[in-house]
Amino acid sequence: MSLPELSRQLSDEVDRLVGEGRAAEVGAEDLRRLVSSVVRLYAAANEGADEEVEPLDDDIATTDAVVLATALLKAQDLNPFDLALWFSRSRVAG
Repeated sequence: MSLPELSRQLSDEVDRLVGEGRAAEVGAEDLRRLVSSVVRLYAAANEGADEEVEPLDDDIATTDAVVLATALLKAQDLNPFDLALWFSRSRVAG
């Protein structure tokens, strides 16, 4: 299965689980593996690229994005000051 096909299938499955209120049924290890894989892919795809890829679809709630951003900061033992330093390094205008 190609990555585009897998991506669409995974997106549909996530929408179904969330829509049915069953997101908590996803195991921590599966969730960690998915997020880690996507983070590696996103970073590698943007390294050396002319433009940074927008990471989220327009329908992602701000709260959901902040929940993930906060979890990523905590997972790497970073704080808002560290984030500010990296943010100023970003190629995407804020």
